[in-house]
Amino acid sequence: MMEAFLVTPFFGLGLTVIAGLSGLYIKRNIAWKLFNPMLFSMLLIIGLLLISSVPYAHYALGGDLILKMLGPITVVLAVPLYQHHEKLKKHAVAIFLGVVLGSLSALVSVYLFSLMAGLDMTLLKSLLPRSITTPIGIAASEMIEGLVGLTVVSIVITGTFGAIVAEWVFKRLKITEPIAKGVALGTSAHAIGTGRAFEYGTLEGAMSGLSIAIAGVSTILWLFLFQFLGFI
Repeated sequence: MMEAFLVTPFFGLGLTVIAGLSGLYIKRNIAWKLFNPMLFSMLLIIGLLLISSVPYAHYALGGDLILKMLGPITVVLAVPLYQHHEKLKKHAVAIFLGVVLGSLSALVSVYLFSLMAGLDMTLLKSLLPRSITTPIGIAASEMIEGLVGLTVVSIVITGTFGAIVAEWVFKRLKITEPIAKGVALGTSAHAIGTGRAFEYGTLEGAMSGLSIAIAGVSTILWLFLFQFLGFI
């Protein structure tokens, strides 16, 4: 019976939910600010699969259902954005330019560091979409003929790292403006960063959610330009 359960979507879905709730429970009950529920959940699931020798394909039957929810969840972020639409209109130009230039900065940094590290073009292309949300990142990777699996891993690592170091960066750079915090997290750390932004407040979360959408579109356009100029 256990083997039959492992090849159903309920296994992967249930394991993901349990791991996620465990991470949130630990975060609420410890004082360590650097603890990240997402990273904990990932490592817990990987560890359990390795220890039990359960193939990833079995987990993916249900685990991938969570991935497919990222698109609808991103749309739901429009609700807090509407609640703060007055601030959006007031700072629209600054927000738009900040996200567009931020997405370009992410691409240029990956491109230059990849060349410095001597990575081949396939690996470089796979890492370029690292700062946008997973559904758009997958589409971008396929568009420029990257390795989708590597792209997804780089997106998860980028988002997790960004959420972890955000507080430290804001303190060191003395960034206190809620809109600036939200735009920074959404542009650089996509959905995982947006989760962190909502911990600061709904305004930060709303701006981060908006930044995800703008960064996704602008990154695609920048990649088209990179292709046109022959950089990739």
